[in-house]
Amino acid sequence: MIQEQNTRQAVNAVHSVLLIEHDRMIASLLKSSLEKAGYIVYQTQQGEQAKLAMMKHQPDLVVMSMNLSDMSTLELCASLRSFFHGPIMVLSDDKSEAEHIAAFEAGADDYLVKPVSPAIIKAHLEALAKRYNAQNQNQSNYKVEVGDIVLYPLAHECKVNGNSIRLSDFEFKLLLLLTSNVGKVLTRDRIYSLLLGREYNGLERTIDVRISKLRDKLSSEGMRETQIETVWGKGYILNERKAA
Repeated sequence: MIQEQNTRQAVNAVHSVLLIEHDRMIASLLKSSLEKAGYIVYQTQQGEQAKLAMMKHQPDLVVMSMNLSDMSTLELCASLRSFFHGPIMVLSDDKSEAEHIAAFEAGADDYLVKPVSPAIIKAHLEALAKRYNAQNQNQSNYKVEVGDIVLYPLAHECKVNGNSIRLSDFEFKLLLLLTSNVGKVLTRDRIYSLLLGREYNGLERTIDVRISKLRDKLSSEGMRETQIETVWGKGYILNERKAA
C-alpha cells in the first residue's frame, strides 16, 4: 500500500509538459489527452520559441517532434539538455537505428516512432516521471555552471564565486540564455525574439542596457573566469577566460 502511494505521488509530482510539435492536429490531440490526464501543457511549434518557453515555464518534462521547421531537433535537444535535467521525449517518423542513437546522444530519454497513440505517449511519460522523481528528489540542485557562474534554473538562483547574487527575472533569463550558448554569438535579433517576443528594430537599446547592468552585477561579485563580450554590429557572446 505504501509503495503504491509513493508511486502515485511520484507521477503526480511531475505535472507540467512542454510540447514542441509542428503539426497542429497532432499537437491539439496530444495536448487534450495530456490535460485530461492532469498535466499542465505548454505548447510551441518551433525550436527558438521552445527555448523561451523553457525559461518562462520551467516544465517538468519535454515532448518534442523530430521535424521542426526552424532548427534541428537534435540541436534543440542538446541545447535544452545543457540546462534542463528533466525527461525529454522525442517523437519521430524515422524508424532508423541511427536516428534513435543520435537522439539519445543528444540527450533524449525516450524515442517513439509515429504514428503513436496519445495513450502510449502518456504511459511513457508516466514511466519517465516515476524514474525522474525517484532519482531527483531535490530539483533545486540542478545547475548550469560556466566558469565562476552557477545558475539553478528551477530555483531561480545565481551564484558567482559561491556568492548568491540577486537578479531580476529578465536578467536571470538573459544570463541563462548566454550560459546555454557559451562561445556562440547571440544576435540582438535572436535575443529580442526569444526574451521579448518581438523583432529588433535596429535602434532600440533595451538589451544593451540590460547587458550593461548584468555585467556590473556579475563583476561586483568578482567574476573573473567568464566574460560577456560585445560583438560589434551583431550582439553578445559569453566566453570562458583562459588561464594565464
